[in-house]
Amino acid sequence: MNSIRLDHCWICERRFTDASPPGPENREEHHIVPRQAGGVNGPTVSLCERHHGILHKIAMTLNSKNPKPYTHLIADLNADQQKKILYLATTAANAFKLTKDDPNKKRVVVLTLNPKLDAMIKALQTCYPQLRSREQILHLALENLYNRHFQNRGS
Repeated sequence: MNSIRLDHCWICERRFTDASPPGPENREEHHIVPRQAGGVNGPTVSLCERHHGILHKIAMTLNSKNPKPYTHLIADLNADQQKKILYLATTAANAFKLTKDDPNKKRVVVLTLNPKLDAMIKALQTCYPQLRSREQILHLALENLYNRHFQNRGS
C-alpha cells in the first residue's frame, strides 16, 4: 500500500489548515502500521486529529483483555467513514498484537490535554512548521527538557 497524502482527512474529508485553500483541521499522518509496531518507514494516510485519536482508541480497545464497546466513538460517522476508521484501527490492533513481545517496540502513551496545553502545542507548531504533529512537538519538548537537566551527567 502506498501513502495517501491528501489536502483533507481521509475519514471526514474536512480540509487541513495547511491545504490550499486552508480548512479547519490539523493534519496528522497516520502510519498504517503504527510506528510503535514497526511501521516507521511504511505507508501513511492523512487524518484529522480527531479521527486519528479515535482510531488509536479503538485499536487499544481491540487489544485490551476486557474490550469495552467503542461504537459510541464512531456513532456520528456514516457507514463509509466507519468502514475506513475500523479498517485502520483493526490494522493497527493487529500490528500491535504481532509485535507485542518485540524488544524494539516503542511504548504507546495516551495523554489527555487540557485546552491550555493544547493551545501551547499549537503555538509551538507555528514556531516549528517542520514538526507536523503534536507528538513531534512533545518529543522535542521532552528531549530539550531532559538535555537541560541531564546533559552533563554520566558522560
